[in-house]
Amino acid sequence: MSRGEPRELRLALLGFGSVGRRFAELLSGPYGRALRAAGVRPRITGVATARHGLATDPRGLPVRRCLALVRSGRSLESLHRGPRLSGGRDFIRNVPADVLLEITTLDPRTGQPALAHVRAALRRGLHVVTANKGPVAFGLASLESLARRHDRRFLHEGAVMDGTPVFNLVRRCLPAVRVLGFRGILNATTTRILSAMEAGSTAAEALREAQAAGVAEADPANDVEGWDAAVKGCALANALMGARLTPSQVRRRGIGSITPARVRAARRAGERIRLVVRGARTARGVRVTVAPERIPLGDSLATAGADGTLLLETDLMGEVGVWEGAGGVDQTAYGLLSDLLTIAGPPEA
Repeated sequence: MSRGEPRELRLALLGFGSVGRRFAELLSGPYGRALRAAGVRPRITGVATARHGLATDPRGLPVRRCLALVRSGRSLESLHRGPRLSGGRDFIRNVPADVLLEITTLDPRTGQPALAHVRAALRRGLHVVTANKGPVAFGLASLESLARRHDRRFLHEGAVMDGTPVFNLVRRCLPAVRVLGFRGILNATTTRILSAMEAGSTAAEALREAQAAGVAEADPANDVEGWDAAVKGCALANALMGARLTPSQVRRRGIGSITPARVRAARRAGERIRLVVRGARTARGVRVTVAPERIPLGDSLATAGADGTLLLETDLMGEVGVWEGAGGVDQTAYGLLSDLLTIAGPPEA
């Protein structure tokens, strides 16, 4: 290989939902250009799905064909080249890849199966990039230790606030800073529901609007009951404050009991009701809570039009914050790219 020629970076996608498909689409355009500029030539050599089977090819899969098959509801099996694979675990053990992109569906009560997927990939010697907050909330310390032992990277910028820089903000831009606590609006579904109720919708209408916008799931219980926010709070506490919390340790209260009348009463009083995640250092360690709060309109957390806002309390920089407008698939896919660019770059000191 001549000096300066990009080295190959083989990518395996475990999960091929909306985020994985958007990533694959953009890899042939701006994502691919960014990675080549960083010194690597990306190639998707494996895709595994729950509903459309899986395929691997050491030469690289035809990405457009993969996308067309999945969109039409057909199987990827016709594209597979190599020994027959029985499922996700077998895929991780055998896919010809350098990096596993773990983008499966989250179970917020266990962090599985993503936690097991990440552990298996690191043990095999793959780098792992995930947009799944489960592994960060349930096993960050052990996974980072495992990655170090194998001289690999475990990165997760897309796990909280999609691709908005949260973990990278602290790691790269705030050296020597200690995060003392945080408060944030981290669940877009509840924000959309509360905003719609504020504008005059009923709770049921507000939920339907959020589902129609593609923000809320068909079963929104994890959002409405605060589970999603609790997992994100643990991910932040574990990654930014050195905690070892799991979501079952979070004091959690969702928005199920919040009525439109309460939302509009708060608005008349110059406040907005939002589901707030808080993290704080206490004498007994780091504590995370999730609960609806009345936020004064002048507060950063009450900003209209934001799907997510995070404010960090630090020792040397005071309060530092990031704001996300309408988060979604493009932003989460960018989080994957951001982590791949880290892997492509020089080793960190």
